[in-house]
Amino acid sequence: KVYCANSGSDNVTVIDGTTNQVISTVTAGSSPRAFCYNPQDNKVYCANSLSDNATVIDGATDSVLATVAAGGYPCAIYYNPQDNKVYCANGDSANVTVIDGATDSVLATVVVGYYPTALCYNSQNNKIYCANFLSNDVTVIDGASNAVLATVKAGDGPLALCYNPQNNKVYCTNGSIHTVAVIDGALDSIVTTIGVGSYPLAVVWNPAQNRMYVANCDGSSISVLRDTGGVGIEENLKPQAASPKPVATVVRGVLYLGDCPRTGTVPKTVLLDISGRKVLDLHPGPNDVRTLAPGVYFAREAQAQAVRKVIISN
Repeated sequence: KVYCANSGSDNVTVIDGTTNQVISTVTAGSSPRAFCYNPQDNKVYCANSLSDNATVIDGATDSVLATVAAGGYPCAIYYNPQDNKVYCANGDSANVTVIDGATDSVLATVVVGYYPTALCYNSQNNKIYCANFLSNDVTVIDGASNAVLATVKAGDGPLALCYNPQNNKVYCTNGSIHTVAVIDGALDSIVTTIGVGSYPLAVVWNPAQNRMYVANCDGSSISVLRDTGGVGIEENLKPQAASPKPVATVVRGVLYLGDCPRTGTVPKTVLLDISGRKVLDLHPGPNDVRTLAPGVYFAREAQAQAVRKVIISN
């Protein structure tokens, strides 16, 4: 089933995942905004931003089981499978309501930063991360004790969070400064900050290729981030102006040598190491450079003095 929050009509549409037909409409609170699913008890939790509560929906019957009081303007909600808890971030009251997934009762209220807007769960260390938009930080909550473990300075305007279990890192988009802060999941410290497009509003993890995809709202673009030992950006964000020389681009171990825009051909080009020794003859199109050691190289056209720096990372 698919659940759709209808903020203007204060209800939830339930769609059959097989037939794509609407099978139910469930009355929720005022201005439903966010969902999470509790697979242990087959419940759907809906955060209602204007009625300051969460509606609990039975996943089997699509009926309302309970309404749980939260804080002011609940705008994000997340499930902790290890402790069977639901966390509801309350933007106006600067706290997180912790709900027991079995009894649907409030277990705790955790004070966080100003205007919490997003949550994610660290399954490796049993932590909840809460992005606080107005205090420019991320609160780290212990999943067992509900205690605050750390407050991490992220950047200006944290908006969205995503956890990568392959490298135990949390990615936090900073909308006001167009960056993504990468947080170490074990140490709760910033590993690096990566520049992305304008006003990054959402981030999601692709487990097949271990990539993070960042949606840049004002930039009308998507930034692709990779982590292969270090952290870096997968592809250039800005369109490149036409150049009279072929452009060399390295993506996923392949160096692509483009045609010259003026002639449609590529002069004979060689790849040199830092000492000036030739390590590879380059040809138009893709060139496999996965066997080369990480480092700085130079692409030089035959009978030309100019060279281009090529950086191959691990």
